[in-house]
Amino acid sequence: MKQSNWLAVLFVSLLVVAAGPQVLAQCTTPFASQPSPPSSDDVWIDDSLPSGASVTVGSLNWDTSQYATGSQSFRLNGAGTNSLRIEGINEILKFGSGKAIFYVLTDPCDMPREIKVTYRSTFRTAVVYWGDNLISGGTKFRRGNVPAGGTWTRLEVPISSPLNMQGQPLEWIQIETYDGRTWFDHVGTDDVGCLPSVPSQPSIPGTDDVWIDDDIPVGSYLSYGEWYYSQAASGTLSLAYPFFGASPISVVRVDDLSLFVDTGTDLITYVMPTSCATLSEIKITWYAGTLSGSAYWGSTGIGGESTAVYMGANPSSDVWTRLEVPASLVGLEGQTITSIKVETRGTQVWVDSIGIAP
Repeated sequence: MKQSNWLAVLFVSLLVVAAGPQVLAQCTTPFASQPSPPSSDDVWIDDSLPSGASVTVGSLNWDTSQYATGSQSFRLNGAGTNSLRIEGINEILKFGSGKAIFYVLTDPCDMPREIKVTYRSTFRTAVVYWGDNLISGGTKFRRGNVPAGGTWTRLEVPISSPLNMQGQPLEWIQIETYDGRTWFDHVGTDDVGCLPSVPSQPSIPGTDDVWIDDDIPVGSYLSYGEWYYSQAASGTLSLAYPFFGASPISVVRVDDLSLFVDTGTDLITYVMPTSCATLSEIKITWYAGTLSGSAYWGSTGIGGESTAVYMGANPSSDVWTRLEVPASLVGLEGQTITSIKVETRGTQVWVDSIGIAP
């Protein structure tokens, strides 16, 4: 060997010895110890998808090499943004202090820079993320740093805030990562909270002239509120506004009506507040062109109570209650009703069987 080549080999060897054995070592991803999740968790996705669910964005990559519970997890990996959307979850998120939860394992040999999760209910989309804000799309709520590598970490997001989805049906969940390799498992909620009860239907007098039940009159339209199959005073449907917390005012309103109020009749509405949150007030306003009349129950806070008629305490929760207001009391006898508005505050309230009674 020429002296110059020999010297080069010797120089490299000395560098390796001086640097130590870590120069030659390669990163190996260890098997992460399984955590011990609470047995009370309501788990949607573990070793399989729930019945009826499907993947509509990305690919579901099951991996038996790592798992928090069961025998496998699913993995997202690769440079840039990696996305997985699962639709058809078909779960109702509870009222109260419950949390959406999932477990993540980040690869210490290939760390992600961001984990982003999007929850979509029938009425709202909420986005949370950990790490750097690199993945585009939606107003995002930062929840902290990307969890340390090599250990299963439980990530929790309150359903009340920032998700603001109490009592709402979940349509899909989208999980995304930026760079690196991340495993996901045990996706669901901590199952803390309240689901509205479904009371029996009341006995509605056959003499009532019901204007709004499972439908609205021809020519009118629903400007606020949604139809629900989960509750009904009569028939199979009722109206309610999605719950977005105790402070916002919820509104159910039907416009472009043309319904005559006879002399001596009462204006009737059936309501069902859920006890999953505390009802503060119910206020009903009937419009007759430029005229209007209002009545309210409970405390004040919705607004306009100074010109409304106070009808007493709030109706009971978890039962259908018939609210009756004499048309003469709100100045609407002999008038043609053009709009009806039901406003509530504090909890979710279902409305049904609106009309008049002799």
